[in-house]
Amino acid sequence: MLNWATIGFQMGFRSIERAYQESRKTFEREKETVRLRMDEFRASSAAATDDDDDCDYADHLVDLDWEAEQSLRTLREAFVTMIYHFWENQCRTNLGGKEFKKWIGYAKDRPEYQFDEAGLTRLRMIVNCVKHGDAKQGNRPTLHQVAPELFDAALVHTATEEDDFRIALRLRDEDVTAAFAAVKASGHQSDYTGEGPEEFVL
Repeated sequence: MLNWATIGFQMGFRSIERAYQESRKTFEREKETVRLRMDEFRASSAAATDDDDDCDYADHLVDLDWEAEQSLRTLREAFVTMIYHFWENQCRTNLGGKEFKKWIGYAKDRPEYQFDEAGLTRLRMIVNCVKHGDAKQGNRPTLHQVAPELFDAALVHTATEEDDFRIALRLRDEDVTAAFAAVKASGHQSDYTGEGPEEFVL
């Protein structure tokens, strides 16, 4: 039987995941609409002219596409941060303590917890980069050192000079999906496998 800790974890997790998916669809629809309009414009005779109005329209479409992409970037960073802090709050509530290492240690003695430690560690580093710019802490490697694929290579030099890797961080949809998967595998799992008839359905 599901207990309230498990139900609370599932409900909170799903509400955040659903909010991300629906928000992402909005900006992806915007990008698709802009792409279709750009294709129509390029296929028209207007694209071959130097008319100021036509040039302004093309520039406007480029701006709209950029804005939608920046919104997606912001969305990804916001939701990886949100889902990680949701996980932290669940740990504080159900395990006690305030530190990542202690939660991992506590969980090893609790059969209802099966933490994805590698996934959570990567997610924690991503969130620290989003919040603090990947500042180096002691002898620990930075996110850029561990996962350079998360960064725009063309902007890494600038990010290094500015000592702020938020400039170059470019999370992809699959990175957010991996973040959600790591948290889903690391919450209160009492009598819950994530599939089948025992899964709590909203």
